[in-house]
Amino acid sequence: MKITEIHNITFDTEERIITASLSTSNDLTMLISSGDVIRHTIDEQKSEHLFSVKSSLAYKDGGFDINAKSTIYTLDTIVVIVNDYKLHGFVHYPNNYKKLHLWRDDYYANTSCYPIALFKNKVGIPHLIYSHAWNHLQIMNLDSRQILTASKSLIEENAEEKHLEFCKNYKEDTKLPWPTPYNYFFGKLKMSPTNKHFLSAGWVWGSFDAYNAYEVEHFIENNRIADITIGGWEHNDRAVCWIDNQTIAVAYNPIEEYDEDATKDSPQEIHFYKIEDKKSEIERKIKVAGINIVHGEMHFNKALNSIIFLSDIEGVIVLSLDGEILLRDEKLKPDTYDPGLNLFVKTNDTSVCIYQLEDT
Repeated sequence: MKITEIHNITFDTEERIITASLSTSNDLTMLISSGDVIRHTIDEQKSEHLFSVKSSLAYKDGGFDINAKSTIYTLDTIVVIVNDYKLHGFVHYPNNYKKLHLWRDDYYANTSCYPIALFKNKVGIPHLIYSHAWNHLQIMNLDSRQILTASKSLIEENAEEKHLEFCKNYKEDTKLPWPTPYNYFFGKLKMSPTNKHFLSAGWVWGSFDAYNAYEVEHFIENNRIADITIGGWEHNDRAVCWIDNQTIAVAYNPIEEYDEDATKDSPQEIHFYKIEDKKSEIERKIKVAGINIVHGEMHFNKALNSIIFLSDIEGVIVLSLDGEILLRDEKLKPDTYDPGLNLFVKTNDTSVCIYQLEDT
């Protein structure tokens, strides 16, 4: 395998590129330091202004922070941009609306990556999953702007039974009303390959990584929340990705999890969880020696049957599903990778480089 630079685009502007994302191999969407969101067609070398993240309205927190870490999500021509660890974002849907404001509650937002996911339903209508509050997601039909989960309860399925079972084993000193609201911080969202489930890389008090999966149809149609617990570990915001519609890969460091006999030299691992009958269990584990795979971003490329890992520490690493390192490039540290397009994006002030991963 090798990584090849296929585009090196320098823009004739004094404005810095804050973040960028590809919607197709030929369409680049960028946020620039003026606050403008631009779509650039690579082959035609043509740029189009979409909207601005600046607002004439005054917000206590200042509104969208142009210089804060942000992510651009795309689905066809739809663009969603949010401040990852702040409160604001926008949806741009050509021929429908220029910018629809998203705004989540400020409760540990600086620790919870703004939950966002785009998908199409069975008849091709685009939908958005987004955060309303730390423990509260909404799903919106983007064609009609109807919030399909507007009346959804923040109570889990079987919450009453769980409470009564808890009272059998533990003394209740506070005697609070029950059942209590959903006690979970949603985090970065990832859709399964066929959009049947979405994964939340969130956390719970402790503080621990707590990764859950949710069935989209159930989340829309049922009043109560039903999660599928993947696992809980030390709070490291660990790398995670879908392998297929039933399998989730999670990065794991034995020494950080206080595993018996683990040492600082113990190789890190990837644990594969299988979802079945609304439960998950570890299907297998692989060891990955000599690299830090917990602190970074992980994707699965189906065509290459490989896991692609990227981070500011390790650069780019391509792994087989058995843990073999197929490629390692410590110098290249891209901002994003799109497994569907098999392309990396790296921004640098007024330029964007795009790289392709090739199976040689």
